[in-house]
Amino acid sequence: MTSLHRSVYLIGLAAGLLLATSGCDPYTYFNVNVSLDSSVSAQDRFNVASCTVFVLEGGKKIENGQPLKTIAGPLACQPGTLAENPNIGVMDYSTARSSGTLQFFVSMLDTDPKPILEGSANMGVSPGHILSVDLVCKNCSGPCTDTSKF
Repeated sequence: MTSLHRSVYLIGLAAGLLLATSGCDPYTYFNVNVSLDSSVSAQDRFNVASCTVFVLEGGKKIENGQPLKTIAGPLACQPGTLAENPNIGVMDYSTARSSGTLQFFVSMLDTDPKPILEGSANMGVSPGHILSVDLVCKNCSGPCTDTSKF
């Protein structure tokens, strides 16, 4: 390799590293840590049979309801799995949106399937960053949210 080629290579490598670390990634990455509030009874934790996650912006659904899966892979909510452990796990999500605030909403259903617990958290979009979001689910205060209206 000639010194000219070596210089061009090093300049290209430096430019690539600069772009990689300067936030040019158009995606915002979210790690959403989903857990249960300590006020949720053992019986309610035991009754959770499934969980659905929605992603909204401005109160409108941008991601259809999906079964909640954690980074570890398996479905996070299955009958009896939350009875002993209120920490559900971390869900990952990414978006190419350049601005705005996303709302992560989790609905926890019993075997009927009727919503019994829910939680939400908001976080602004920040392209090129990995953001941590804490989402705590609680007993519904009054009727649970009608997710069909998202």
